[in-house]
Amino acid sequence: MTSERGSSLVLEIKTKIDCQNLFQEEFPNHWRDSGNYLCPWHQDQEPSLQPTQDYLYCHAEGKWYDCFDIIKCSRKVTFPDARRILAGRAGIDMSGVKQRGGRSSGNGRNTATPPGLTLAELAKAKNLQIDGQTGLTAWGVSQVKQRGATVLRIPYSTLEGDIVAVRFRLSLSGGQRFRWRKGDKVLLYGLWRMAGFREQGWILLVEGETDCWTAWAHDLPALGIPGKGTWRSEWAEHLNGFSVYLWVEPDAQELPRKILESIPDLMVINAPDRIKDLSEAHLQGREIPGFAEKLKQQAIPAKKLRDEEAAAHLRELEEQAQSVLQSPDSLELVRSEIEALGYGGDLNQPLIVYLAVTSRLLSMRPGAMPVHLLLLSQPGAGKSYTISTVLLLLPPEAFKVIDADSPRALIYDDSDLQRRVLVFGEADSRPAGEDNAAASAVRNLLQDHHLHYDVTVKEPDGGGYTVQKIRKEGPTVLVTTSTRRLGAQLDSRLFTLDIDDGLDKLRAALQTQASLELSGPHEPDAGLIAYQALLQNLAPWDVVVPYSKGFAGLLGKRATGARILRDFARLVSLIKAVTIMRHRHRCRDESGRLVAEIQDYAFVHALVGPMYEATVTGATDEVRAVVTSAISLYSERGKEPVTVTDVAKYLHIHKSTASRRVRTALRGGWLIGDNYT
Repeated sequence: MTSERGSSLVLEIKTKIDCQNLFQEEFPNHWRDSGNYLCPWHQDQEPSLQPTQDYLYCHAEGKWYDCFDIIKCSRKVTFPDARRILAGRAGIDMSGVKQRGGRSSGNGRNTATPPGLTLAELAKAKNLQIDGQTGLTAWGVSQVKQRGATVLRIPYSTLEGDIVAVRFRLSLSGGQRFRWRKGDKVLLYGLWRMAGFREQGWILLVEGETDCWTAWAHDLPALGIPGKGTWRSEWAEHLNGFSVYLWVEPDAQELPRKILESIPDLMVINAPDRIKDLSEAHLQGREIPGFAEKLKQQAIPAKKLRDEEAAAHLRELEEQAQSVLQSPDSLELVRSEIEALGYGGDLNQPLIVYLAVTSRLLSMRPGAMPVHLLLLSQPGAGKSYTISTVLLLLPPEAFKVIDADSPRALIYDDSDLQRRVLVFGEADSRPAGEDNAAASAVRNLLQDHHLHYDVTVKEPDGGGYTVQKIRKEGPTVLVTTSTRRLGAQLDSRLFTLDIDDGLDKLRAALQTQASLELSGPHEPDAGLIAYQALLQNLAPWDVVVPYSKGFAGLLGKRATGARILRDFARLVSLIKAVTIMRHRHRCRDESGRLVAEIQDYAFVHALVGPMYEATVTGATDEVRAVVTSAISLYSERGKEPVTVTDVAKYLHIHKSTASRRVRTALRGGWLIGDNYT
């Protein structure tokens, strides 16, 4: 094969293959309602694979994948085999092209037989009629030629009978049975028959077209979901006024939960043993109307199934978390586990992060706030390591990490943010500036517990513009890192945790890393992870702090500005976070609220006192040491100027660390200077 022929063949295949359709057929279980896919090229917890006609882009990996990558991954084949499969799919002649082992097809014909299916073959396989009032052709199914093969054309029509999408069936079995017409969007199959279903008053939701044809042949009102991963919440409006029954196939147990969100009264028919779907029951010779009626009578409310699953899941989490539930103090277990995971230095810092992220689980009244954190220090001092250590003790569904992204990534991302931790790896990943709509939307999420953002978008038909309303519910906890304080509006919504970057802390971290190198990595305690999952499943937690008035009075004496109101809300949330961590040892009031005890306040006071002082004043113990050392040096040298280098040597810290602390002292007015080195 010449290089020119090889290159042109690859290009020709790429121009004729729709990557989005191909991926849906090869990986039918990877589709999600968010519009993205679960990426099969890595362990994907959130749908990160964005589909386009020509390529797939994985936001998590930052990689592009084409049709050849899809086939190689799904079928575990080499590139030449993927090329042959795709050429056959596209109806491309591969004559003269060298196959595996260097041989040419030689006969001038395509060696890959294109997939194909006729009306007669389908009718025979499914025991259906071709013609007549209950035949395939009566429902618009036709036989067409496409890419060198005979395939079946299945039109999808609206309520008014307008054909708006077409799906092609390519074969009876195999990995590439279906393909959508380019540019079409999925919708329910059978909508044009809805008027006739009104008299019957109920609808059977099934997977695919074949079960619909079987149902219609027996005068049963059925609509088809094109695939178990394709349900759209907006489809529920078509089913208003109907009793809706969902036939759940053995490999689609997650489908009822998805549909239940938009159809609260959904009834579930679980597939009987050895009967996968309605078509199979028909092929077994069942009397379909009576069989369907019996299954309707045995149907279970989806709500009941959901509640039973939730209860079973809670029992499982409680069993896994027994070591924590029976502990005298779960927070001491957390502290010990953080140290065992290899955190060297002040354990209070990751423990503050842990309590902050736990505040996501609290019930939020108006004016209340979860605990948002900024971790501050020079590069390489361990800000990200502190966060990642804490995240090891959370279940994956509890947090979302945005390492570096566009300013509006949070707004346009489809992920659920309710009771989750949002980790921006660097503060520069946030929406830039303070006075723009995106930054304002983020601030509203942090303080008012919901994100509202309106954006003007162009209509698909090019006829004008419309406003797209983006709504995301919280509460959400923000954790981010930086080498400097943030803008005033966002800064007042955060606590600032100054990560110790002194040489003593770095030496301790080195020793810890060396110990891990010798002993091997420590796996996170599964009991603690299950405990956080249990707390999340029981959220929201309603906690009352009975001594809050006294606490407010004492805090008010130290008020330095309007931010004291937000500080009070966050400090109360920290106390409440301690209370829910210790909920097995706490009482409830007559309203069912957990009651915080004075010991919970004492724990928070000892833990975050220095952090709060630094957040409000900027004067950490480290900055105070810099000021004190500068005064001492200034006096000792007969009032000669003192440099950053002098301070670094005096305190036995790195010059860059000393420089950052001196800048803080200069901004605070505790030191005076112009140029300093």
